[in-house]
Amino acid sequence: MKTWIFAGLCDKSDTLLYISSILAASGQQVLLVDATLRGQYRYSIGMLDKPLPIVQFGDFNVATGFTSWEDLHIAMMADRKAGLTYDIVILDVESPDFCPVSVWQEAEQRIWVSDYSRMLMDNGLVWLERLFSQPDFPKNLVFHKLFMQAVDCGVEEPYLWEYMNRFPASWQQEPYILPWDEGHLALKLENEHKQQLKLKPLSRMYKKELSRCIGELMGWEPKESRHALKRAERRKA
Repeated sequence: MKTWIFAGLCDKSDTLLYISSILAASGQQVLLVDATLRGQYRYSIGMLDKPLPIVQFGDFNVATGFTSWEDLHIAMMADRKAGLTYDIVILDVESPDFCPVSVWQEAEQRIWVSDYSRMLMDNGLVWLERLFSQPDFPKNLVFHKLFMQAVDCGVEEPYLWEYMNRFPASWQQEPYILPWDEGHLALKLENEHKQQLKLKPLSRMYKKELSRCIGELMGWEPKESRHALKRAERRKA
């Protein structure tokens, strides 16, 4: 089982739903874990009136309502006894205390996610200080960087990531940058209210960067990630 940790305080739920769908379309058994502070995935998967800890959404599962890795691990062990095992567990983490140090250390991928806003940059600084201040937290773990809702503006990229350089991690130099346009917001809202997961209306540039991100994290050739995205576009949640 591989663990991918997407950490940060910006809303990344729609992107992680897309990633989970694409991985599932490639044949992976995926569990997407809602470790957000407000439990926002309930609004996307339609579980407001019938809360269950782990539910199927399309071709993958979503875990909601867990406040710690320990409780989540117990639920995953129960699934394993029932014959369900996961190839990839994707964590949307908004609390630095959700995962113990061992999970951070053993994770296959660690991705720090932010947008361009000054508020999230400042809050992210506090978040990372809390994470790295743990006395037994490993030094020089590899972290990828992901920009959400990227737009053309007068703020240069090196400035946006400068605050991260003070932390003892191996930050990958080339970030993943997911572009923003109003069509992405329209699709997110439509998917939420209809409890569906459509990917096809996403812009070509968004799909291209999303495919690059997934392909590099999985170690795929570019053609393989593009084919997985096409398969996910044909499926419906």
